[in-house]
Amino acid sequence: MSTTADVADEQGLAEALADLRSDDTEVNLVVLGHVNGNPNLVDVVHVGTSLSEVSDVLDPKQTMYVVVRLTSTFDMSTTVKFVYAHWVGNKVPYATRGKCGVVHESVRSRLGAFHLELETDSVEDLTQEAIMQKLEENSGTKSKVLESTEGRQERGFTSSQILSNKTSSTGHKSMSSTKVNAVSKEGAPVQFAPEVPDAIADVRDDGTATNWMLAGYERGDPKQQIVVLGSGTGGLEELKTGFDNSLAMYALLRVTDVVDDITTVKFVYILWMGDKVKPMSRAKVSTHKGAVEEMFKPAHVTIFASDLSDLKGVMDKVTSASGTKVHVRSS
Repeated sequence: MSTTADVADEQGLAEALADLRSDDTEVNLVVLGHVNGNPNLVDVVHVGTSLSEVSDVLDPKQTMYVVVRLTSTFDMSTTVKFVYAHWVGNKVPYATRGKCGVVHESVRSRLGAFHLELETDSVEDLTQEAIMQKLEENSGTKSKVLESTEGRQERGFTSSQILSNKTSSTGHKSMSSTKVNAVSKEGAPVQFAPEVPDAIADVRDDGTATNWMLAGYERGDPKQQIVVLGSGTGGLEELKTGFDNSLAMYALLRVTDVVDDITTVKFVYILWMGDKVKPMSRAKVSTHKGAVEEMFKPAHVTIFASDLSDLKGVMDKVTSASGTKVHVRSS
């Protein structure tokens, strides 16, 4: 029986972990799982911006591996903590549990160093409150006083760095850190091609017939600039033909609404995240949220869509948002 597990996408895992430990992204969660139940093959199954997402990802029938970045503030100082959780679902068959247990250390060793490591089958152990309590107890900060430690940590530390090790009463290893970190609240920067603001302005211009524009990443790569992918005069139906299930895209749609017999113009901002977008791309795109919204604002309605069915009833959303919808059934 093999005691190691390979990673299906080594580069994807490396990028996910680098983003997790970087101050320039909003990635705070990386989850790995076994590919098609194969004990000897794992891959990244989710990259997210919040620990709260983990409850929707973890499967009681699977063994999974969770890496979390948390921040907390004591006495106006912000500390960054990295936590590893070995998830063994309570419905994992006994034989599978054994096979996955054998390769656990080979998976764990790829993920770097952590301030706290734990094993659980309950999502209640993976709330920020529960984890911070464990961290505080293990590092001596429960009294809100940060203790000094050897080997103060930079975000992105490696397993070769010397840390101050402790063992909790439960046998879980922990490492304490008092590194003060400034965490980006605005997300990572993103570049826009010059034609993007021009295309947005064209949709907003009363003097043109253009009523939609669609933008996305150059070559479909979230690391590249955002460019214009199309524009037109055919409204929502025409716009829908441009969406791609494998890409993250952004659109501005111009519609009209009638209020007291007066026609008013409304703008709809659509953030499209195709259901086939890879986890790493989703994570990268999430860090651009603030910058892209700033470029496309103002909008009367914002719609998050991953399927064309999510774009049904756009006008209902517009009229509801503006208070012009008449909630009367026709006889």
